[in-house]
Amino acid sequence: MANIFKRVGRSGRISWNARYLCPLTGKDVKKKLNAKTRREAELKLAEILNGISTDDWEIRQRQSKIRFFEIADDYMAYSLARKRSSVRDGRSVEYLKEFFGDVFCEKIYRSMIDRYIAERKNGRGRKGKPIQNSTINRELACLKTIFRRAHMDGKIARNPMAGFKLLPEDNVRDRVLTNEEYQKLLFASPAHLRPVIITAWETGMRKGEILNLKWEQVDLKNSLIQLHGDSTKNGRSRKVPISPFLMNTLTKIKRINEWVFNYKGRCLTDIRTAFVKGCDQAGIEDFRFHDLRHCFVTRMRRSGVPDRVIMAITGHQTMECFKRYDSITVDDLKHAVGAVVPENLEQFWNKG
Repeated sequence: MANIFKRVGRSGRISWNARYLCPLTGKDVKKKLNAKTRREAELKLAEILNGISTDDWEIRQRQSKIRFFEIADDYMAYSLARKRSSVRDGRSVEYLKEFFGDVFCEKIYRSMIDRYIAERKNGRGRKGKPIQNSTINRELACLKTIFRRAHMDGKIARNPMAGFKLLPEDNVRDRVLTNEEYQKLLFASPAHLRPVIITAWETGMRKGEILNLKWEQVDLKNSLIQLHGDSTKNGRSRKVPISPFLMNTLTKIKRINEWVFNYKGRCLTDIRTAFVKGCDQAGIEDFRFHDLRHCFVTRMRRSGVPDRVIMAITGHQTMECFKRYDSITVDDLKHAVGAVVPENLEQFWNKG
């Protein structure tokens, strides 16, 4: 059932509108038409109704029967085949499937996503600690990707995460290891993890950049590591210098395959468990692997290396982002004040 009707605005301007029952959704639709006469409006309405074909109806019928776990499993198959971060994706998908699981995708709206966020915030993470917004955001980012890929593939009719903004994060950290703590961490960590920690400490490279590192990227002759754009966070290539200690470490690694870091003969993909165990045995609390990047930036700055040079090594593009990784301690502040001493200070106090 469809009909055309005319409306007259306050200014006296006439607009033609249509009202019809959409065969895809079964909903009553009202739509303003770009027409000047009734005949033009009738033709526009005919175009709209003709555009809703039988094929479209069958597609929507299939889309209405898709459950969340199906598109989540499809995404994980893609992640396992294409992404080195599939382990992290797997943890996120596990939580997402536990909540959304058998729910039909067309029944998932913003309110349901908000309930998921509230439930995660009220939960507890490792060692009973509250779950941070940054952790929830990793899961929401995964959820966005799942819906986006499913929508692009025509598996679902709409993306409920379109335009969704992630939670605010207060994730600026200032945890920097002392040299003593660093040595304890090295000795307490498993043997296969030590070269990885040394690389992070000596270069400031991200975990993904380290674990993805291939021997073809390591130039021991010129003491440089070449990072390609497809393995960096910002998509830009850069050269990272190899320190003498890191050089000594790399030359002692046995070359098993194309990857620099391996475990039991296979490429090392996940170090979470080993790293947490090393920190626990070393008695180091509130420290994450990514904090080694903070350690590198802070150590370089304290050694007098110019900011621009450090940024070239770490790949930071803006000073604002770089400053988040440069931890200023109370000792740094005291040293800065003590370094500025007025001349003839004794004469000032002895002045009558």
